[in-house]
Amino acid sequence: MLRTKTAASALLGTSLLLTTAGGALAQSVELIYNSYLPPFNETFQIGIRDFAAAIEEESGGSITITIPDSSLAPANRQYEMVRDGIADLAVSGTDSVSQFVTLNFLGEYPGMAPTAEAGSVALWETYQEYFAEKNELPGVRVLSTHVLPGRDILSVNEGLVIETPDDLAGQRLWATARPFIEASEAMGAVPLDTEFGELQEFVARGDLDGLFISPGSAGSAGVMENVSQIARLPGGFGSVSFLVMISEDAWGRLNEEQQAAVTRAAEGLPRRLGAANDASELEVADQVEAIGISNLEYAAFADILSGQIDGWKERAAAAGLEDPQAAIDFYMSVVERETAGN
Repeated sequence: MLRTKTAASALLGTSLLLTTAGGALAQSVELIYNSYLPPFNETFQIGIRDFAAAIEEESGGSITITIPDSSLAPANRQYEMVRDGIADLAVSGTDSVSQFVTLNFLGEYPGMAPTAEAGSVALWETYQEYFAEKNELPGVRVLSTHVLPGRDILSVNEGLVIETPDDLAGQRLWATARPFIEASEAMGAVPLDTEFGELQEFVARGDLDGLFISPGSAGSAGVMENVSQIARLPGGFGSVSFLVMISEDAWGRLNEEQQAAVTRAAEGLPRRLGAANDASELEVADQVEAIGISNLEYAAFADILSGQIDGWKERAAAAGLEDPQAAIDFYMSVVERETAGN
């Protein structure tokens, strides 16, 4: 456990009163920041480890962050864990809260993340402008959102050569988020989901033919050696989005100065998380060059992919968003601003 505390204090996030050198009492708060991510993961490094250190620094040491050695809940139960007070902070994939959240899925659809940095900044600014007031996750306060680089389809079966959607009929595709599941089913493929840490084993056993993933993520999973083709659409087939949250109870235990410290530490976090995930793609640049990239024609996939945003608009309207198209336009204006000149 980072900054190890006793088990009781780790689970309860105990608040203590410490005497300062001047003799006055100052509130010292311990917060538990849960993680299910491995230490080499960019979201862990930037969004958990470094963010925790920034909170401690900004608070002048009055907030202490403890990161348990092992997750206090399964990856798909991070929201419930924080809401119910088992931990104070956590990162959750949006797909893990799909029964509660509709709006944040906007960042996951095809073409919405030409870079992780642009998509992350766009999703966060759109969240603040349009989504926050809908409070889709009661009991927690969202501090940041981000997306991963747009996903390609990586063939891990040499017999799978992708040029058109018909090539994917009957193929077993690793699909962990709504856009990829929808696309797989529309192309007649079989979407399969596993934990990221199990991906190498599934690929080695020949249980998958292709992966909706980026080369950098495939490198982190240890499967780039199995890749025979990288099939890419402009802007990607979609992305995966995440949010960083703190429980409202923990937020209420902080005084105004400490709340301001957390807010300062979170400033720019979506950009830092996106940039780190973009940078991770450079680590496998030599392998990507050796394999080569097959640039697909969007027109060949348009009928399958174009309806996904329309589906989001319908769900967003049902979730109470007055003008879903305005949110899309705002999001894309931020993406265009962030990618201008690239």
